[in-house]
Amino acid sequence: MVAGMHFAKVISITAYWRYVANLWPMLLIFALVQLTMRLTGNSASIGLPVWISVLDFFLFLVNFGAASMWAQMPAAKCAEGLAAQSIRHHKSMETMMSELPLRALKAFAVSGIVYATYLMILMTVAAAINGVSLTPRMLLALGISFYFTTVVLAPSLGVANTIDYATRLRHRLADIGIFTGDLAGTKPPRILIGSVRRPWMVFTVTGFLPTSLLALYVYMALGVGDEMEQRFIIAQALVLFMASVLAGIYLVNTISNVLKLVTGELAKGVAHLRQGRFDGRVPVLMDDEMGELARGLNTALKGLQEREDMKDTLRIAAEIQLGLLPSQPPILDHYSIHGFQQSCFAIGGDYFDHIPLPNGSYWLVIADVTGKGFPAALTVANLQAMLHALAASHPKIRDAAAYINTALCNTMTGGRFVTLFMAELHPADHQMLWLNAGHMPILVARGKEIISLNATSPPMGLTPDTEFQAHRRSLRVDDTFMCYTDGVIEARHKSGDRMFGEVRLREWFLQHQDEPLDELPAKLMGEMKEFGNEDQEDDITLLFLRREDGHETPH
Repeated sequence: MVAGMHFAKVISITAYWRYVANLWPMLLIFALVQLTMRLTGNSASIGLPVWISVLDFFLFLVNFGAASMWAQMPAAKCAEGLAAQSIRHHKSMETMMSELPLRALKAFAVSGIVYATYLMILMTVAAAINGVSLTPRMLLALGISFYFTTVVLAPSLGVANTIDYATRLRHRLADIGIFTGDLAGTKPPRILIGSVRRPWMVFTVTGFLPTSLLALYVYMALGVGDEMEQRFIIAQALVLFMASVLAGIYLVNTISNVLKLVTGELAKGVAHLRQGRFDGRVPVLMDDEMGELARGLNTALKGLQEREDMKDTLRIAAEIQLGLLPSQPPILDHYSIHGFQQSCFAIGGDYFDHIPLPNGSYWLVIADVTGKGFPAALTVANLQAMLHALAASHPKIRDAAAYINTALCNTMTGGRFVTLFMAELHPADHQMLWLNAGHMPILVARGKEIISLNATSPPMGLTPDTEFQAHRRSLRVDDTFMCYTDGVIEARHKSGDRMFGEVRLREWFLQHQDEPLDELPAKLMGEMKEFGNEDQEDDITLLFLRREDGHETPH
C-alpha cells in the first residue's frame, strides 16, 4: 500500500501537464507579441486576417508543446522505477534532472528555428498575395524580431522554466522521501546553470542583445525615406522591445524564486548544524555551485552524525571495558591493593586485575596492548576472559602465561603484542611468584631503596614457543609494589623535548611509598602535570600492592 501511494505521488508529480503548465509565460509573451503587431498595424499592413493570428497561436502551441513533450519524456520513464524504490531508476532520475536543461535548450531552439522560419514564409507569402511589397529592410526587421523572439527568448524562457520545474520537482520528491539528489548524475554545461554565469546570461538575453538590435532598428529606420516602411520598422522594434521587457521580467522573477527555494533549503541545513540535528539532510535541488554546497552540507551532516553514533558506540564500549576492570580491591589481611586507569581515548589497551584463586591466593595482573582504540580494547577483553577462565582451574603461573601467549599468537597480527606482568600472591605465607613478559620494570620500595622486577621473557603474542619462568619473592612488612604502564614514563613535557622518565618516577615513588595507596594515583598525576605534561598521549594504568603488618619473613 505504501509503494502504491509512492507510485501515485510520483506519477502525479512527474505528470506531463505539470511541465507544460509551467511554460505558460511563453504563451503569454507570444500572445502579447501578436497583439502588439496587431495594434501597431504591421499585421494589417501585410494583409494578415485575425484568423491567421489565431492559427499562428495554435501552431505555436503545437510546435513548442511537442518540444516540451520531448524534453520532459525521460521523467515519465523514471516514474515507475522511482516509485518502486529502484536504485537504478534513482540514478536515471538524477541523470534526467541533470540533463533536462540542456535537453530543453535543444528542443526549444530547434522549435524556435522552425517556427521563425514558418513565420517568415507566412509573412512573405501573405504580402505577395495581398500585393504588398516587403523591402529588404522590412524583411530584415521581421527576421530580427521573429528569430530573436523564437530562437533566443523562447529557449531562454524554456530553459529558465525547466530549471524552475526541475528544482521544484526535486523538492517535491525529496519531501516524500524517495529522492535526495546525492547520486552523481551527468553534469550539464555550467553556462546553463552556473550561478556565477546566470546573471550574465540574463543580461545578454534581455539587455545587451535587445539594446543592440534596437539600435540597429533605429539605424535602419533613419536610413529610409518611405514613411510606411519607416513605421513598419519602428513597429517591429516595439514588438522586440515588448518581448524583451516581458521576458526579462519573467526571467528575473523565475531565477529569484529558484534561488529563494534553494537558499531556503541551504539555510535549513545550516540550522541543522547549528542545532546539532545531524540526522537532517539538504535536498540537492540544482547542479550548480549551490548543489555542490548542498552535497557538502550533507557530507558534513553525515560525518557529524557518524561521529555522534561513534560517540555513543565509544561510550558503550568504554562502559563495557570499565566493567572488565575490578570494581573494588579485595579485602586481605595484612595487604592493601589499589588499581587506577586513565585511558587516552574513550577505550584503550591497558589492563589491570586482581583475580581470586580457589586456594585463597590472588593473581595480580597488569598488561599493555600495542595500539589504541577498538583493536587494543578487543585484545584486552580477550585477555581478561582467558585469565578469569584459567583462574578457575588454577594452573601454574608459567603454564597460564604459555597458554595466553599461544592464544595471542593465533589471534594477533601485524606485529602487535602484549606486555604483561603477572604475579601470584600467597597472603598466608607472604610469598609471591611472578613473571614479567616484556613489561615495564615493576618497582618495589623497601626503605630507602628501589628494587626492580625486570622483564624475564619477551612480550606475548610474538612467538608461540616462548618459555616463561616464574620467580619467587618473599614480602616484608611495608614492601610497596608499583606496577605501571609506559604511559607514565613516556609522558612528554609540553615542549616535547623530554619525557617524565623512569628516574623521575623512582624518585617520586621513593618519596611517597609510605602514603595511603588510594592517594598515590592522584598525586602521581599531579606530579606529571607539574612536570609539564598537559596532553595525555597514551593510556596510564597503575597497580599498587603493600604488605602492611604481620610477622616478617626473611628475604
